[in-house]
Amino acid sequence: MKTPIPDMQAWLTHACADERQRVADESGISVGYLWLIAGGHRKPSEGVATKIHKATSGQVSAFSFFPKLAAIAEIGRAHV
Repeated sequence: MKTPIPDMQAWLTHACADERQRVADESGISVGYLWLIAGGHRKPSEGVATKIHKATSGQVSAFSFFPKLAAIAEIGRAHV
């Protein structure tokens, strides 16, 4: 089942072509693959998700690709 990633879709839509290419290069993937991930057609590895997070300065959170982990992290923060 495909699950689109709204944060990544928004980032890709607003980023210029050079910025999309820079993030793809830093993530070790193509711009086309970024779009496939954003549309939910492909799921990135943890490593690629981390690289996307870093390359976008956190605008696209690594947690956005793994919603169950994000939920666990939120629960953990609520108990601190």
